[in-house]
Amino acid sequence: MREPPKIKPPFIALFYLILAIVLNYLLPDVEIISYSFIGIVIVLLGLSLLVWAASQFKKHGTPRSPFKKPTSIVIKGPFLFTRNPMYLGMILILLGIAVEVGTIPMFLGPLAFLFTIRIWFIPYEEDKMKKLFGEEYLDYKKKVRRWL
Repeated sequence: MREPPKIKPPFIALFYLILAIVLNYLLPDVEIISYSFIGIVIVLLGLSLLVWAASQFKKHGTPRSPFKKPTSIVIKGPFLFTRNPMYLGMILILLGIAVEVGTIPMFLGPLAFLFTIRIWFIPYEEDKMKKLFGEEYLDYKKKVRRWL
């Protein structure tokens, strides 16, 4: 599996957020929904998931960067119900912002991020984990879904 571009996923999420904001500015009056409270709750849920997952990596002494060699399989905390809680957290943050703003261009951000992560990062990371941890990782992969 080919290594993804050396751009860390949070910067990709930020790029898509900025792109969505620019499109939102260029294409005004395309509001479809706007639920401020729900949007804020989704953003907070995403941030919480991201911080929780990152703290588990720190606790287990394995790097968060997809470009560094993992030292262990983390199967505690949010990793009990999703194999990609940090990516899921970033998607929820982008989705929460989209729900808050409520326009079509803002919903393109989380979709584009999901597509990018799904195509470039996840296959690379899963292949690396399989090579490093073999059966242990494959067993984990059977028990825990990619997203939810």
